[in-house]
Amino acid sequence: MNSLISKGTPSLHKAVMKHRYGKDPIFYPLRALSYALSHRELFWTVLKVACVGITVSIIILVILLLTALQPQAQAISPNLEWWAWLIAVFLVLFEAGIISVLLMSVSQSKAQTKVFTATMKIEGCWKEDMIEQSMAKDLNPMKKAFIVRVLTLPLQIIPFIGGALYSAINATFIGWDHMDRYFDAIQLSPKLQRVEIFGHELSDCRALCNPATYDLDNDIARFGFFCGIVESAPIIGFVLGPVTNAIAAALFACDIEHSGGLLCLREEAQDEETNQASRGPLDALREKGGRALQFGESVANNENSDSQASRYLKKKARESIVSTLSKKT
Repeated sequence: MNSLISKGTPSLHKAVMKHRYGKDPIFYPLRALSYALSHRELFWTVLKVACVGITVSIIILVILLLTALQPQAQAISPNLEWWAWLIAVFLVLFEAGIISVLLMSVSQSKAQTKVFTATMKIEGCWKEDMIEQSMAKDLNPMKKAFIVRVLTLPLQIIPFIGGALYSAINATFIGWDHMDRYFDAIQLSPKLQRVEIFGHELSDCRALCNPATYDLDNDIARFGFFCGIVESAPIIGFVLGPVTNAIAAALFACDIEHSGGLLCLREEAQDEETNQASRGPLDALREKGGRALQFGESVANNENSDSQASRYLKKKARESIVSTLSKKT
């Protein structure tokens, strides 16, 4: 590990308070709802997505109820018991949600990018060198921990409790997906993203199998858990949730900016300063001598220089280095 850690100085990840950026991230999704209502530009974007999403969802739900409800209930129980109808209803609702999300993915992605950028500009945190996340990146089906999320997706069939379980299991990865817009905006490398999310100890693929990854004391996990709860809300959750959670991610990002930036970047800068400060005067002399030798060789390679002058310059440069180092050591 770096020299700062090896000397026993605690990492910034461990030295800060429980919530690294001052506020409990679990409240950002709730704050985003009131924030959208109080800003007209954001409100109209959310309203448009809501109207389109609810209309599409109702049409799909009606079609599935008319065509798929009875066949599924009959497949569950040929005698069409009441519990078979109940299970079939849950299945139809789940299927309608999946189809609606797929059909609305492009419009939702555009809306998420728009409200994220707009929120950061309203808060004065959007900088000229920041870039918006591309739609191709956002719509990439291979999301973080894709296998885990696919395996736990059937939990969403169970109202409320299933959504809570799904959110708890995938909290860190849901939070990472939403904060990915900010990471892309500041062009944070994938390696530093893992360091920021999991800490130095879990900054590789083994983090997927480590129990600490699913610890809700992690700020990103706390944020992702409530984002998942919002998106799991019946009927409107999968329509409005992704857009309002993009606003929540922007508010979280603004507080990170106000606090001085991501901890992983601050640690990296701190490590560089420590390494520079630990360099002794001997290193500086070697570097100075190396520059003198390089200058002599560059002159020697000049096509207008004769061989005798070239040898002389090289000799004097080497003598200067040896003399300087012998005096200092």
